[in-house]
Amino acid sequence: MSEPNKHHYLPVFYLSRWSQPDGKVISYYRPHQAVVASPIAPKYTGFEVGLYRLEGYGPEARNAIEKNFMAPVVDDPASRALDTLIERDISKLTPEHRRAWIRFVMSLLVRTPGKVEYITNQAEHALRQSLLTDPEEYDAVRGEIDPPTLVEWVEQKAPEIWSNFGKEVLPDIIMHQPTFDAINRMHWEIIDIAEGFPDLLTCDQPVYMSHGVMDERCFIALPISPRFVFIATRSQSTFNRVMSVGIKAVTELINDSLVRQAKKYVYGAHDRHLRFVENLLS
Repeated sequence: MSEPNKHHYLPVFYLSRWSQPDGKVISYYRPHQAVVASPIAPKYTGFEVGLYRLEGYGPEARNAIEKNFMAPVVDDPASRALDTLIERDISKLTPEHRRAWIRFVMSLLVRTPGKVEYITNQAEHALRQSLLTDPEEYDAVRGEIDPPTLVEWVEQKAPEIWSNFGKEVLPDIIMHQPTFDAINRMHWEIIDIAEGFPDLLTCDQPVYMSHGVMDERCFIALPISPRFVFIATRSQSTFNRVMSVGIKAVTELINDSLVRQAKKYVYGAHDRHLRFVENLLS
């Protein structure tokens, strides 16, 4: 069986909700100066080769995070939860569906290439600082030919530890219990924007979140198709206040925010958003 080298930070099951009858979505991106709109199958976009790959391991273990966590623990259960959410009946969500969906939302916040790079760099810095603490412990076991510090030992003997450390903590970040509990306590809604205009876009960083999950003003929005958006707020009153401006305004706010926060790619069900994306994509 071939190893899963293509690590989808936008899983195919999610992006496929924007597919047209030919199975393709429209990818908006800026290869040079102008934004172009290009049809592409979801399996050929929204991924990076070796994004979560661990260095220094045998072939069977290099893709462990993708193979043993992202796919079976996060994405597969979330795909079943999404089927239920598309029906717009939150009450039909089983406890496992709800857990799966929270894990998926949390994963989308940290599994993108930019976030993985940031987490990896931060983790390396923290590990270096930790290894410099209590140098006498290393001195007590250091051999005559060993380098003078533990940091130098790692750099010489196992440099892959630096990049692997951040990737290895990704599952812990995604499963962070306080964040999970905060989202689980929120008021959830699925909004149908069929009567509004325009339809919903998504992007390579598809979760819009105002304020932190512990803040009473927190508002989470995740488009789940051109027609439906998942919204979570800390209270019913917050949800009502957001929706008081009307579905069209909410749709425009979400599209505007997602295009602005996209790192490279915006996705839609058609190419009629080209001018809109051209004006906002960095």
